[in-house]
Amino acid sequence: MRSSTVYRVWLPSWLGLLLLAVLNGTVRGTILQPRLGEETARRVATVVLLVALTAYVRRLQRRHPIPDAQHAWVVGMSWVVMTLGFEFGFGRLVAKLAWSELLADYDVRAGRIWVLVPLWTAVAPEVMRRLTLPQAPHEPETR
Repeated sequence: MRSSTVYRVWLPSWLGLLLLAVLNGTVRGTILQPRLGEETARRVATVVLLVALTAYVRRLQRRHPIPDAQHAWVVGMSWVVMTLGFEFGFGRLVAKLAWSELLADYDVRAGRIWVLVPLWTAVAPEVMRRLTLPQAPHEPETR
């Protein structure tokens, strides 16, 4: 797969990540949070989103394989930039949230694990690429 094809498929696929995150946030706010409380709901939703992102990236890799690590890292880093740009841009400009509110989800000392989402978003294309590489045939040992 040529570079332009990789980027033409994978970079716009970030919109799928965005859709998963928005759906996840909606479920967290409407279903999980009233039942579990805010902190537990946030942790559960983060884990659920990580699983959903993994399945999504795995499916993308199976349908449109990234040929090498360099392309995978460019995709992952691009997705992180788009994710953080959207998160902080929307948060500040549309939702009118303070920086302290936006950064609170990244405070691991306060028990927040959201930072795992951008970290996984960055590495997932390369991890899935490696996991789906064709395996070389196993040669029997000779004595």
